[in-house]
Amino acid sequence: MADAEAIWAAKTDDELLEAVEELSAYTAEGERIIRAELRRRGLPQPDPPIGQCPRCVRSISPNYVGDECPQCGEPFPPEMLRVLRAKTQEAALVPVLRTRDPGLILLAKSLLEDEGIKYLVRGENLHDPFGGGRLGGYSYVTGPAEFLVDTPDAERASILLDGLSAATPESAADPNDDA
Repeated sequence: MADAEAIWAAKTDDELLEAVEELSAYTAEGERIIRAELRRRGLPQPDPPIGQCPRCVRSISPNYVGDECPQCGEPFPPEMLRVLRAKTQEAALVPVLRTRDPGLILLAKSLLEDEGIKYLVRGENLHDPFGGGRLGGYSYVTGPAEFLVDTPDAERASILLDGLSAATPESAADPNDDA
């Protein structure tokens, strides 16, 4: 172990910072030595790992790009994938429900919260600026309330909300349409 510490102590600051970009490529002991050398030199510490591979127990750095362990090829669990995707790509919101019914808005919120699905409701609290207000939870200006979720959660949220008797984004009709 002293040999490994001596090897990393002999590296330049640039070499150490380069190694930080690939911390998941090192064993747990190698990662510990690199982090200790960074601390000793007063260099910035990398973010803590987001987890470990379930098979080979190597730590996975938050800047890793991929769906499986770089060492053994084991697919990451869904919660780790969610963290990796959140850091590597912009969040894309997908509509999963549109409704004019205030009761269904409350029910949908409850269902999504119980499942731990984060959501955004667009147009829920907007009032008609022309003084007409809302009729049955619906504003003629803003349209029905629309539930949006992150892309990875969209399928699960759609299945969860499928049984509601509200119009979905594909079948929601505009009340101004005469079709």
